[in-house]
Amino acid sequence: MKFLNSIKGIVKNYYQSALNTHESRIINEILEIDDFLPIENKVPYKIQNICFVVPEIEKHSGGITSVLRLGTYLSKLGFDVIYASFTEQNINNMIEISKYNLKDVEGSFRKLSDVINKKFDIIVATSWISVYYSKKLEGYKVYFVQDYEPYFFKLSERYLMAKKTYEQGFHIISLGNWNIEQIKKECLSYSRMDWIDFPYEPKEYENIKRDFSKYRNKRRIKIAVYSKEDGKRIPNLLQGILKKTALELKKDEIELDILFFGFESKYKPQIGKNMGKLNKYEMWKLYKECDFGMVASMTNISLVPYEMISTGLPIIEFKDGSYTYFFEDNTAILIDFNYKTLANKLKYYLSNPERLESIMINSQKQIGNLSWKHSAEQFANIIENV
Repeated sequence: MKFLNSIKGIVKNYYQSALNTHESRIINEILEIDDFLPIENKVPYKIQNICFVVPEIEKHSGGITSVLRLGTYLSKLGFDVIYASFTEQNINNMIEISKYNLKDVEGSFRKLSDVINKKFDIIVATSWISVYYSKKLEGYKVYFVQDYEPYFFKLSERYLMAKKTYEQGFHIISLGNWNIEQIKKECLSYSRMDWIDFPYEPKEYENIKRDFSKYRNKRRIKIAVYSKEDGKRIPNLLQGILKKTALELKKDEIELDILFFGFESKYKPQIGKNMGKLNKYEMWKLYKECDFGMVASMTNISLVPYEMISTGLPIIEFKDGSYTYFFEDNTAILIDFNYKTLANKLKYYLSNPERLESIMINSQKQIGNLSWKHSAEQFANIIENV
């Protein structure tokens, strides 16, 4: 036992040391390039070229894919769009991964160092770190906010540096209004703030017509659960709730089949099966074979609930997250952190499947007018009227 505790201590210390080194590197890079003074955001005479300042482009990154979608639709609207990586990522690698994430992506790709002396009409920061790099470029500064990123960290230097980005004088354009509410509550910001509708891409997820009356006789329920190692996805809490829910349902001879997706492939959940990171077609197939979808939107809502709803999959969400900020009542099965709430609600809807029909009608009606094309037009309208 002493040996095992010693090994655990070594691993813990190694992890903390690696985390400290990583944080130190990031903070020192920012200190090298920035003075933390707010910018004077000069209004452009015209708006034609737009530069998105991005981190490393990675496969399966929802945030990066959203940037690519926005940039692509802005390109279709006639703007000249560039994605410039401050990580100096290889350009061919950027293109290859971008096309994997979004097949019909439009725009050109550059290293930030290649465009550092070029003047743009609009500079768009896409994450908290990119704000500090964006300040080095000449042009009207916009901060495309997809989440309130300080919540990603414990109270640390990165938490403070992320919080500071909303006070740098950038024109903030948020994906949905939830982020703006957090910024106003948590920060001393005098920035102009606008928001666009939180969209999804309806053409990518074919609606699956379900016969909810068949749920009445189900003794085995399949749930597609979106989670990640990130704390904002409450992975441990989520698994704990599902584990206890499964035991509770067994008392009524109901089996809970849990299929996680979003985790790294090597991750081993406490219960259920880890499907790893899935592409769009694989997600659609998963939604098709499952009876319910489950997401924990504890910070800004993700695309996943929209995609599940668009395929006709009833979703389970948390009252304590941001879901209710974006969707009206009776559009999802809302739960708290008590596992009995989830168990009881699942039993209720199996006994009353007509209520699921009502949920799907309401939720699909609410997303009926949403699309990335529409949200990009909103974005374009905002920057054209600065």
